[in-house]
Amino acid sequence: MNHLIKFCFLVLITFFCFGDAFSYTTKPFEAKDQNANHSVSLYNNAEITNVGDSYYTFEEFLAKENSLKFEAIEGTSTNLGFTKSKYWLRFTIKNISELPLLYYLETGRPVTDIVDLYMLAEGEPVKKMKNGDIIPFSEKSFAHRKVIFPLNLEPNKTYKLYINYISDGEVINLPLELHTPTSMVLSTYQNQLFNGVFYGIILLASAIYLLFYFGIGNNSFLLYSVYVLSVGLLHLSLDGYFLQYIDPESGWLNKNAILITAIFSALAFGRYAQIYTNMKKLSKVLNNGLNIMLGALVVLLLLVVFYPDGKAYYYPTVNLLSFFGLLILITTVVLDYIKGKKLDLFFSLAIFSFTVGIFILIFNDFSLIPNSFFTKNGSKIGTGFEIFFLSLAMSNRIKLLKSEKEKHQEIALQKSEESNEIKSYFLSNISHELRTPLNAIIGLTQSIKDTNKEKSINSDLDIIHYSSLGLLGAIDDVLYYSMIEKGQLKLQETPFDLEKMITQIAGSFETQAVDKGLRFNFKKIGLIPQYIIGDRRSTEQLIGNLLKNALKFTRHGEIGLEVEAETQSENRILLKVKVKDTGVGIKKKQLESIFASFTQGQSNDKRKFGGLGLGLCIVKALVDLQKSKINIQSEEGKGTSVELELNYNLPEDSGEQTALYDFAKSEVLDLDNKNILIVEDNVLNQIVLKLILRKWANTSFEFANNGLEGIEMLKKQIFDVVLMDLQMPVMDGYEATQAIRAGACGSRNSDIPIIAVTADVTQKARNKVFEIGMDGYMTKPVKKEELYNKIKNVLYSASHNNRLKDSQ
Repeated sequence: MNHLIKFCFLVLITFFCFGDAFSYTTKPFEAKDQNANHSVSLYNNAEITNVGDSYYTFEEFLAKENSLKFEAIEGTSTNLGFTKSKYWLRFTIKNISELPLLYYLETGRPVTDIVDLYMLAEGEPVKKMKNGDIIPFSEKSFAHRKVIFPLNLEPNKTYKLYINYISDGEVINLPLELHTPTSMVLSTYQNQLFNGVFYGIILLASAIYLLFYFGIGNNSFLLYSVYVLSVGLLHLSLDGYFLQYIDPESGWLNKNAILITAIFSALAFGRYAQIYTNMKKLSKVLNNGLNIMLGALVVLLLLVVFYPDGKAYYYPTVNLLSFFGLLILITTVVLDYIKGKKLDLFFSLAIFSFTVGIFILIFNDFSLIPNSFFTKNGSKIGTGFEIFFLSLAMSNRIKLLKSEKEKHQEIALQKSEESNEIKSYFLSNISHELRTPLNAIIGLTQSIKDTNKEKSINSDLDIIHYSSLGLLGAIDDVLYYSMIEKGQLKLQETPFDLEKMITQIAGSFETQAVDKGLRFNFKKIGLIPQYIIGDRRSTEQLIGNLLKNALKFTRHGEIGLEVEAETQSENRILLKVKVKDTGVGIKKKQLESIFASFTQGQSNDKRKFGGLGLGLCIVKALVDLQKSKINIQSEEGKGTSVELELNYNLPEDSGEQTALYDFAKSEVLDLDNKNILIVEDNVLNQIVLKLILRKWANTSFEFANNGLEGIEMLKKQIFDVVLMDLQMPVMDGYEATQAIRAGACGSRNSDIPIIAVTADVTQKARNKVFEIGMDGYMTKPVKKEELYNKIKNVLYSASHNNRLKDSQ
């Protein structure tokens, strides 16, 4: 019954309305052809009234229609500006043809909250169609992102149309485009092409520079990417795509999308431009002004989220803040050029494009310029050019960052090289300064032991000897680690007596183990070759570090050393070394990191056992350098077993060659009446060498306190070999050697054998020694057997070379 009454009421209204249809100041639009390929604007046929804050149902509006003041529409797409007022628009369409016609009416903006159309015809009920941004997309009368209404017009009928516009403060535009089906399709194609290009640029630029941010890590790329993305989302909201595809139910996000995306785009662009132009350095006033603008935007964003009732003020505010930020950026660009700074040309063009676009948008929103296709899309066109130019500017920024990075890398490399030089110099000096007194301590201790027969004194001397060797080992570890760090650790492939070296190592550690109350088991499996070719020092370091670790971490029980040699081919062997102990062992979770530098088996080992934690790090580096293998097995509380597999070459089986390797086999060391010049500035080292050399048969020697004294003595006396220290006052060993080789001491001394006897154990020193023409190199503390072999070898080589010259 109620529906029937309502129907009758609407029919009655229609009758009265049409009875007064021609009292309008505007004439009806006569529709007759729906095949045209262009749209028609109805602004001359329509009039509008502002009802302020009053909300009327359609029935209430019709009751008041005659008392309301209607005004003509100003142009083809009138702009009502930012407004919260409610508007009613009316016009009449008459189908003067004999056929039913279909038209599509486009009005409002996609972001207008509510746009309801009421269509009346004589003898028909009122037809209501809903549209707008705050209703779910599925409830629209026509499924399109724009505000479009389908109009079905019966032949020879007149229709009165009323449109109600409601906004929350956004700009209301009034296009009244009447499309035929053909012009509707053509318009859609045009919009698709235009929007496709625009959003394609947006998406591509945002994705590319986001990838650049992850690759380069510069914040300007992230801010630029966020800005481009937020601009894209802003235009998606303005164009109605946000409602259609992202939030079709028109929830809170869609209702606030324009404000949020506009604020985010202004924030991101302002901060991006601030970094890009280095505004803080250019002008503190401008920088503070922009910071105020950015802060105001953040406050506005919070208001949008927590106080939604003020939207009527938020829309113009975000436009004004953006305009204020734009003025700051324009001033920054101008100031940059005034100060003669080279601001990127493309950035300047981007700011110009953005300025044109934002001026058009803001002036259009405030109704300061007429509404048209260009003004409606001016912001989008300006933004498209802006992003295009900004992308070029960012490409230039990549080049600049790359150039700066390369420059910084060059500076860093230079500083690193300088640091390495200083570090090498420091290590060379510290090695020299520490080894020089150690040479005296170890040498004098050994000399006293050789002549002393009292056990208690020898026991004390052993303590001094082991302590000195421990300090020497720590120094060697630091130097080795430094060489490992810089990649300077290199192996010297020379013949050495493997059997003798292993026996000496075993003897030394057996004494230390017994002194600690431990058993020491040394076992040789099979035949160990006497001579092999390899790096004697690294082999000694490998086995010594493993035994040192075993001794350090074992309090009770025993330490075992097993050595086995397997023949791999006619001239190659595989040396297997196993070191076992009954010490504290290593936790399973720490086995993986045991080879790291400064790492020990337990977290508090440094306090319990001491040491630097470099031993196994050096062992692993030496094993890798020799392309060998190491395996550690350990059980906490029960002990550790370490197995080494080392590859070595064998020398040719020649009695003469073998004799060259070790001359110190006999009990009496005899130099056959050779005279030695010792160039050494340290008195204690002179004493040590004197104690060693005076025990050799048929050996004479003289001392020079520096290189210059040594050269003068060579001019006056005949010497057979020179023992040359490297670091000395007045003239060091390098300079003295170069002068001797250049003939400063006469032609007969230019080829005299020179052996470096130095506390500098760095690879750089070793390389330089041979580069300047020395014949041998040995480090302090001096071992008498090594010294004797070095001297005999260089004398033998010199004699051999002289025989070759004589034969020629």
